[in-house]
Amino acid sequence: MKKVIIIIFIIFSLSLIFINKERNKEVSDIKEVINYLCSDEIKDREYKTDGNKKASEYINNLYNEMNLEFVFENSYLNSFNCGGMNINNVVGKISGEDSKKAIIITAHFDAWCNGAVDNASGVSSVIEIAKNLKEFSETNKLNQDVIFLMTNAELSGYKGSEDFVLKLSELNYENVYNINIDCIGIKDSINSSGLGLKNLSRLEESKKLYSGIKEVLGEYEIDYVDDFSTEKSKDAYEQGYGVSDYVPFEQNGYPNIHIAQKGIGEFILNENDKPNLIDYRKIKNLSEAISKYIEKRTADLLSSTAAQYYNL
Repeated sequence: MKKVIIIIFIIFSLSLIFINKERNKEVSDIKEVINYLCSDEIKDREYKTDGNKKASEYINNLYNEMNLEFVFENSYLNSFNCGGMNINNVVGKISGEDSKKAIIITAHFDAWCNGAVDNASGVSSVIEIAKNLKEFSETNKLNQDVIFLMTNAELSGYKGSEDFVLKLSELNYENVYNINIDCIGIKDSINSSGLGLKNLSRLEESKKLYSGIKEVLGEYEIDYVDDFSTEKSKDAYEQGYGVSDYVPFEQNGYPNIHIAQKGIGEFILNENDKPNLIDYRKIKNLSEAISKYIEKRTADLLSSTAAQYYNL
């Protein structure tokens, strides 16, 4: 009997080891992205730095490995001027059934200090969503184009997303909306708050977007509250401005959602914003939920043109 108990214990222990290895493997890509962006090789991702350029080249290589389509000419790197410097957004695409409609998923890669939460977390999520949708698109057709926009100079006034929105007319889309991911995935042991999903948009069609995203988050048992993510976002909303890359989309009449974890204020924009704060599994789950939303839930949202919605 004692031998049987020992054998059962050994089998159980080995099973746990196997399960943990598989779980770690599932989040390895997310972990790799965050750790590289926060590494000593990068140091600082503020738009004027060499680290920022290295970060854009790294994301460019990831897009190339996924074989995403180009959006502008024959490169994922799309330059614009900021503070007298030419710097790059990184932009890639998966084409869908209706090329007049597009979902644009944004995350900024510039950062002060290490910037794990703000916003290597968002970058890793967009990369994960791109991988999910690329795999999906091998055997299925997305309803619409999906653009993966890694923005630069967000911390300098959303310059990257502002430049992209100005160039949207070149792409001839009739209908566009934006999913912006900025500061997610803090460990529950450090910050147990869920996502702060207060609707920051004053556009009527953004309500559908918030509602649809919240529905799929519920299906994936991802915690969220109908509240502001920070006091800064609350003050910005009440004073008629914003806090992240959804702002240029909002200002130009494109429905948008801002996805951020509640209670992030004390963890960002300082030297303590490092990968040890991050729960990679939380980012994995959120990325899967958003991927599923895009795969299955978007046809009705994009059924009319932006001109019809906003009388443009």
